[in-house]
Amino acid sequence: LSLADAGAQSPVPRQNPAAGAIVAAKGGEEMRFVREDLWRAAQIQQNVVGGDTLRTNAIGNLAILFADQTQIRVGRNSTLTVNDVATSAGNTQLNLQGGSIWARAARGGSGVDVKTPAAVAAIRGTDWSLSVDGSGKTSLVVLEGVVQLSNPQGSVTVGQGEGAVAAVGQAPTKFVLVSPNDREQMLFYMSLREVFINLPTSPLENREFEARSTRIKATSPEARTTEDWLTLAESLMNSEGRRAAAVPLAEARNRPMTKAQRARADYLEALMAGADRRWQDAIKLFERAKPGLDPLRRGWAEYGRYAAASLADPKRVPPAPKVPVRDPRTAEISAHLTGFRQDLKAAAAEAAAAEKRFPRDAGLAVLSASLAESLDRREDMYAAYDRARAIDPTDPNVIAFGASIKADYGRDIDGALADLYKVTGTNPNFALLNQIGLLEQGRGAFVEAEAAFRRALELEPQNPIPYTNLAILLLEQSRVEEAGALIDKALTLDPPTAYSARGRYLLQKGKMADAIEAMLAGSAVNPAHSNDQLILADAYFQNGDYELARQTLDNADRLDPRAPIVPILRTAFALDLYLADEAILAAREALRRSRARGGDYAGISVSQQSGSYPVEAYRFINLHDWARFYADRTFDPFEAQGYFDQAIVSRPGLFPTEPTLGAAEGTDVNSAALNLSVQGLLLDPLAIAGRIGRYDPLRRPFLDTEVRGGVITRGGEVGWETGVTVNGFSNEPLPTSFSLSASANEARGDLMADNESGRGITFSLGTAPTAADRFVFMGWANEGKPGLSDINQYYYFNHVERDAASLFGVAGWSHTFGYRNVLSAAVFATRNDTLDKGETWSFSSNPTPGLPETINTLWQEKQRVDGLVGAVSHAIGIGDFNLRYGLEAQAGQLRYSGFTNTRNIYGSGYEQYVQDTAASESPFRGGRAYADLSWRPNDWFEAQAGVHRTFLDVKDVKPEFWLSPRFGIGVSPFEGQWLRAAYVENAESFLTYSLGPTTTVGLIPNDTPASGPTKSLILRWDAEWTPHIFTAVEYQQQTLNDLNVPVINTLESFDEIEEARAEWVAATLNVWLGHGIGLFGTVGAATSEILRTREDLNGRGVGEPVPYIPERFARAGITFVHPSRLRFTLIQNFIGGSSGNYDNDQLDSYWTTDAAVTWETPDRRLQVGVTALNLFDHRYDFNFDVPAPGRTVAATVKARF
Repeated sequence: LSLADAGAQSPVPRQNPAAGAIVAAKGGEEMRFVREDLWRAAQIQQNVVGGDTLRTNAIGNLAILFADQTQIRVGRNSTLTVNDVATSAGNTQLNLQGGSIWARAARGGSGVDVKTPAAVAAIRGTDWSLSVDGSGKTSLVVLEGVVQLSNPQGSVTVGQGEGAVAAVGQAPTKFVLVSPNDREQMLFYMSLREVFINLPTSPLENREFEARSTRIKATSPEARTTEDWLTLAESLMNSEGRRAAAVPLAEARNRPMTKAQRARADYLEALMAGADRRWQDAIKLFERAKPGLDPLRRGWAEYGRYAAASLADPKRVPPAPKVPVRDPRTAEISAHLTGFRQDLKAAAAEAAAAEKRFPRDAGLAVLSASLAESLDRREDMYAAYDRARAIDPTDPNVIAFGASIKADYGRDIDGALADLYKVTGTNPNFALLNQIGLLEQGRGAFVEAEAAFRRALELEPQNPIPYTNLAILLLEQSRVEEAGALIDKALTLDPPTAYSARGRYLLQKGKMADAIEAMLAGSAVNPAHSNDQLILADAYFQNGDYELARQTLDNADRLDPRAPIVPILRTAFALDLYLADEAILAAREALRRSRARGGDYAGISVSQQSGSYPVEAYRFINLHDWARFYADRTFDPFEAQGYFDQAIVSRPGLFPTEPTLGAAEGTDVNSAALNLSVQGLLLDPLAIAGRIGRYDPLRRPFLDTEVRGGVITRGGEVGWETGVTVNGFSNEPLPTSFSLSASANEARGDLMADNESGRGITFSLGTAPTAADRFVFMGWANEGKPGLSDINQYYYFNHVERDAASLFGVAGWSHTFGYRNVLSAAVFATRNDTLDKGETWSFSSNPTPGLPETINTLWQEKQRVDGLVGAVSHAIGIGDFNLRYGLEAQAGQLRYSGFTNTRNIYGSGYEQYVQDTAASESPFRGGRAYADLSWRPNDWFEAQAGVHRTFLDVKDVKPEFWLSPRFGIGVSPFEGQWLRAAYVENAESFLTYSLGPTTTVGLIPNDTPASGPTKSLILRWDAEWTPHIFTAVEYQQQTLNDLNVPVINTLESFDEIEEARAEWVAATLNVWLGHGIGLFGTVGAATSEILRTREDLNGRGVGEPVPYIPERFARAGITFVHPSRLRFTLIQNFIGGSSGNYDNDQLDSYWTTDAAVTWETPDRRLQVGVTALNLFDHRYDFNFDVPAPGRTVAATVKARF
């Protein structure tokens, strides 16, 4: 797949260093080498050196890519001399003697000086056009950048959106472009190859043609006449393509035929030969057919012969056909030919004139609309389409163009596709199928898109467009090798059409320099294709050419100012460069465009670690609630990034937890994060791994390794941590993403609970071999010794230890039946082992006769939980409704063994020894069936309702069954305001792994240690007041059953609470100050009440608050991000007083301060960081006699390879 192999003829080798190369030619172009008089045909990939001259004829058009990355298109009847091309210094020197050129130069690169008979244009711009007429008058249009147009009579400086004119001997004058239009300056032309597909096969009107075809199809083959078979061939050629027409044409050929019928058969075969690129055969057949054809067909045959002759010998320009235009179809073909011989503007003018002559023809109106769309004349396009629809709303071409308008301008892709599928049911032609493929691809329906492109290939196997489009679709799925074969085929058919696809192929193979060269060539061939500019921008960015990447994004933005994908890429680039403000501005624009246009993220890679780029922009400066607002608003159950966004968003819980080093960054994920991540990975398993330390919007092969190490100090003691992460992605042999990480740590401190250790390993792998099937495998193994507090009182001493180990694995598969129709299945397996042991001493301060004064107990408990969960889920979208339903089953076993050795010491010195052992096995099984329906008819309203049926059966315990409804509603009464309410009942089996819906209109109940069913009422108000200020208020009321509230850093818990009530409210403020600064703060309050306790407590605790739920809490902080790759966060935490036991003895409130700072080198190879918890060493307790850690400082170093 090299450009050198693309041309059909070999270019002439040159001795001098190449200044550039020809990348596309229309036909008949010539060039004269420096110091030669001979004019020779301009070949694709012919190198151009300083002093060469190029010229085009009446139909010629050249695309040239220069060594300094300047792209130039040379229009018809033009002569251009390349005097010199800048290398490291100086300017590129061109001489335009006549004609027109359009150019795009690299921003900040070398300048371009263009000499004309009337002036010299000193160009420091990027996009511009220049033309010289027969008198030498020079006209300049600047689309971006600055150009100085000067001659001896004067000089003007021309900026973006301006133009200038200079006549020979007169000073230049400047003017302002009222509506600058890039496309009109880019010197487009129409391809002759489409003539053979578009030429009519019959002069009959569509309705009459269809009626005859229907009658013939209803007639048995034995009863059909020669005329029937011939008419059927003409009909099928028009509707289903030449492959379908070949059979009835052969039948007609095998029967006696009149001279006129033989001519019609020759005409059809000539069209087939032209479409198959058999130019000489087409010429002969058209010539043979002409004498016997009626006047209309004879004129069409003349056009066909002209096209075949032009393509057979591009060096020779045959005379234009002189066909009298007496009917609309001939007028249509004539306008197409004008577009080829001149340009789109001339074709549009001729089509408009033909419309006036044939005002009742829908085909001409559609042609005018299509040309206006290509020239970005939107008002003209709508007007022409309205005329066509008024003439014949049932015409397939009218319906097809209306579908294009619906999709591209009306956000109605579903309506557009419905129209197109309706038309292709009776008229499955190549163009419509290609359009269907593009629309299906745009909305992420890869299965349907692939089917449409492959069907288009069957109809037009000699057309490079379906090969290229299918290749790009496969590249979006990282099916690179399959795409490469298709691009090879497209390059053999028509090299210029496949340059950009080849560039993307090379990018996704990791060959950046070659990718940029190919995409620049593609851009020179078609500079108006916005998506190609996006791929080129990413290639520049990954190559470290940041300014060129920005310029290319600007080009794409001008070409399609409504596309959400442009600011999405800007967001990714800004995040990679630590430009926090630019990231947020681009994210806001991406979200605005997505809502306005119904944009998508197709082709943009995400990872489970970072989620989508617009949401990550807010998380980057710790504005988590703002990020959550956009994550919830854009959630789509069929898009992976929505699950990742909801999984990694920070959701503080009802109960405070032990501070961790990760919490210093403000991240507090919900227990549902694992289920959300697995569900997202089943939709995009290649998101298993992302780049380490950088953002890569387009997936390409990589292998990133990060080795980290650090020291942790606490209470004057020093501990350590270390780890390694390897992330990778490969296209071969199948698109596969994997991640492997291992870690170990040992912390020490002045408290017993400060001493802890652990180690673990995690492996994940995802693959997507086809558009329909995806596989995920993930697992981990961990073991550790958590830090636990000793209790040392004058009457009681308790020392405990725990060894814990866990194994987890999940294997999943998902299959796409069609658009928004996905089946997912997964098997989860888990094993958790704990070994607890300890020693207690109890001392009696008032000994009682007959009872021991001292009791010493040594004990040990070993528990193992083995479990297996099988889950299957089906999600289907029907219009604005999304239905998810599924079944889950689980089984497992609880094993317990333990012993106690008790020594009773009496006052007399007598010691009594008591031993006790216990063991049990408790198998369990459970399951769930669920159905959930969501409805989002528009952007300001959504509703969701579902029901879960759950059961749990544990040995020797009465089986339990629960019916758990849930429903929610979200309303946006004003822009930026979102009100949501949800009622959720949850009942979990023993194991909580699930593929079922986790959120209800984006709301999740607070995490609680409740093993029984819960009921939660959730209200939330999100408000974006300005682009810089956001607030959120959330209220939750929960009824909790079977609470088991752990005492932090101990093995103790309050497990006797059978029912409780809790109310929780929090108000959050997020402020984007600019300059890379984010401010965030939350204040809240909670109340709780124990409603019922276990019988053996005899009512103790009833009516009291639930232990550890703070009455007040607050958190405030600031994050600063600087482009030097510095990131700093400072957080102040407040936990108010709470109950410490069943008697409501109060624990004191406390304040802590956390801070974190990281910096990494510009090449991201090295990152250093310092994190501090409880920075000012504030002393506080988790519970009575359970002190919390003092100051903890961790210094880390990460090295990346």
